Amino acid sequence: MAVEAMAGAACLGFMAPGLVNGAVCWLLVGIFANYCAFKYVVKETPKITMEESKSLALVVVWASTICLWLFWSFVYMHQMVPLIYPVHIIQA
Repeated sequence: MAVEAMAGAACLGFMAPGLVNGAVCWLLVGIFANYCAFKYVVKETPKITMEESKSLALVVVWASTICLWLFWSFVYMHQMVPLIYPVHIIQA
């Protein structure tokens, strides 16, 4: 009976409230990391211009944010529908 209840809760799919809230949180983390990178990391050197440094920082920050969000979302969705359910043994 517990398996059917868990399967019914998993029908929300990508619109699960926790998944949407987590995606918004990762979006905010990416925006904050972007601000920090532009403020503290971007600089002009003899070999790279300021515009190239900004572009590189933008790519690195958003690639990292997307990869971390994907990892988090896979772990979250795996917990929604686990492959192996726990077996409870009732001892008398």
